[in-house]
This record gives sequence, C-alpha cells and structure tokens, in this order.
Amino acid sequence: MGKSIPASGAGAIRIILKNKKDFHFDLRSKEQEGTRTSYIFDVFYENVSGTLNMAVEDGEIRIAAMNLGLGKVITLSNDENLRKLGTYVLSQLG
Repeated sequence: MGKSIPASGAGAIRIILKNKKDFHFDLRSKEQEGTRTSYIFDVFYENVSGTLNMAVEDGEIRIAAMNLGLGKVITLSNDENLRKLGTYVLSQLG
C-alpha cells in the first residue's frame, strides 16, 4: 500500500511515481488528428481518482493535465514530473 496523497494535492505526481504499483489507469479514449494523438485516461491511486489528458506529437508529450478531484489541476507548467508519469502510462499501453 502506497503513501496517500494529501488533501492539498501537494507532491501528488512524485508520490504516484514512487508507488507505481498502486497506480491504475484505464484508457477512456484515443483520437488521432494529423500527427497529434490525444489520450484520456481514468486514473486511480489509493485515496483519489480522476483523469489524465495528454496530447502527444512526434513521440513527445506536448500537453498534459491531471485532475485528481482535489481542487487542483496538475499540468506540465506546474509539475514537470507529469511528463515522467505520462511517459510511464504510455509505455504500459503496449
């Protein structure tokens, strides 16, 4: 059992990355538009659930946002670790 994410959402991505075995996700949709692929995942970790939205172009995550229902949306501009989590999620799609 991994460490719970505090109600403030502080350090959420770092906590999830350290406890990947407790992080679960389901692909809700995948859309292709030109060279850009957009993904929406339902995500679950310990005491929170939410969504992860990503846009990938030329193999690079260009846009990412995670809403964990804690009143805070995590984006690449406020947590660069989101790129690492996105890369992990995409690698698990197979």
